[in-house]
Amino acid sequence: MKPIHLTRALEAGSVGGVLKLALLSALALSLAAPSAQPAPERPRPEDGYFQETIRVAPGVWTFAEPRFQVQPIGNVTVIEQSDGLVLVDSGGSPGSGRRIVAEIKRLSRKPVKAVIITHWHGDHPQGLSEILKAWPNARTVATRATQAHLRDRKTMNTPAAFDPAADDAFYKRGQGFIAYSQRMADQAASPSEKAGWSAATRLFTQYAEDMRGAVTISTAEAFDERLDLPDARTPIEVRFLGRANTDGDAVVWLPRQRVLVSGDIVVAPFPFGFGSYPADWLRTLDRLRAYDFAVLVPGHGPPQRDRAYLDRLGAAIAEVRATVAPLAAQGLSLEDVRKRADFAAQAQAFVGDDPWLRRWFNEYWIAPLVASAYKEARQEPIVQSLSGE
Repeated sequence: MKPIHLTRALEAGSVGGVLKLALLSALALSLAAPSAQPAPERPRPEDGYFQETIRVAPGVWTFAEPRFQVQPIGNVTVIEQSDGLVLVDSGGSPGSGRRIVAEIKRLSRKPVKAVIITHWHGDHPQGLSEILKAWPNARTVATRATQAHLRDRKTMNTPAAFDPAADDAFYKRGQGFIAYSQRMADQAASPSEKAGWSAATRLFTQYAEDMRGAVTISTAEAFDERLDLPDARTPIEVRFLGRANTDGDAVVWLPRQRVLVSGDIVVAPFPFGFGSYPADWLRTLDRLRAYDFAVLVPGHGPPQRDRAYLDRLGAAIAEVRATVAPLAAQGLSLEDVRKRADFAAQAQAFVGDDPWLRRWFNEYWIAPLVASAYKEARQEPIVQSLSGE
């Protein structure tokens, strides 16, 4: 089991999948010996934990969380073709996978014939086991790099087949997250942080149950640059445009509907930067802009109908690179670069004055992206991990 980075967005693939968290060092005590607590509440509607169904275009739907979550679930897009449905991503847990299956069956009687996994971060492939229980003949597809990560126990560190001991261990860790977030809610300095930690307590309660029986299933098929799924009404083009959020980000283009599904190359309300490739990311964004899309479906957040957020994201990456490179050239350590670099204006542009969102903006975006930009400036390899270091 991989060590937990308690001051960064942590867990490059824990027992149950990728946790995009950044808890402080006090969490170690909770994980080692979580104290007995009354059973917390389940998520409330206002928490926005459960995904909502959004009709993107005729025959195209996205299941999305309506707001940022400490433990997110990646968007899932359903595309109707003549002879079946194609999914882009599969949910963030077996529990979310089961909810996705139920919603798909409500929307259509057609079977799921293919699932495209955009990248390896666990909140996108961890529902695949439940999808395949419902539609065992569905094709599974990813880029070759993503397929390799999903097969790699050093990256994912999740069982390929059910392991009762690993399952119990993950559940116990989940109880530690619950206990910690309860304490943080009690100690919160602002109403926003108290509300956020209280919601996180309910979220982790549900997540611990949702991850029961979690396994990581790699895809049966892989492609290098392009894969086409022809159809008379809704042809689908799957492309690798270059490294960005990961080294294997797939995008999906529907030319008839003018819908572009980006995976975590684009994430809202603010991006995630773990183990990313800043220079390549900018080039990949330029290739995304070249598509004449009417709707862009990000990896998290609601569908977008203009290029404003793409432009903001590109400017943010460029600012981090321009700030970090000269500091790295001076021979400063990563810690010193972080102390010297100021991205307060960028935080204001993405999340405003909300202290809860500012905490996670720094942990999910600035801290890991600065680490990647620092390595890039020093011509050091960037590895695929959620710490970004």
